[in-house]
Amino acid sequence: MSSHLASDIEIEGDINCSTDLIFDGAIKGNINSKGSVVIGKNANCVGNVKAETAVVEGRIDGSGEFATCRLTPSSEISGSVATVSLQMEEGASLTGQCRVGKQAAQPAAGKPAASSAAPARSGAQQPAKS
Repeated sequence: MSSHLASDIEIEGDINCSTDLIFDGAIKGNINSKGSVVIGKNANCVGNVKAETAVVEGRIDGSGEFATCRLTPSSEISGSVATVSLQMEEGASLTGQCRVGKQAAQPAAGKPAASSAAPARSGAQQPAKS
């Protein structure tokens, strides 16, 4: 079972869906789906999108968090994307940060910050004391 919101729909607020969602309208708010979400060619989402599986054909101005994500040639994402698996077709546009891999879709809370400094080597020479 899936829900379909057509291109004449305009929403201000969040959508929480326990089934698959096909969204082709305009939203200023977040979309959370426990199933798959299709952001249709006519869709304009200003907010974050979170789903198990996503197919993006329209525009997202915000962050996306997915297990799998496919960006079609008409898609435009301006924001960050975190996904385990990403398929980006020629013509798709992604402007922002992209994290892909098994750990990418997990929340950053509780993870130690990555250090850009080189790790200390044992046996490194210490400056001479005077």
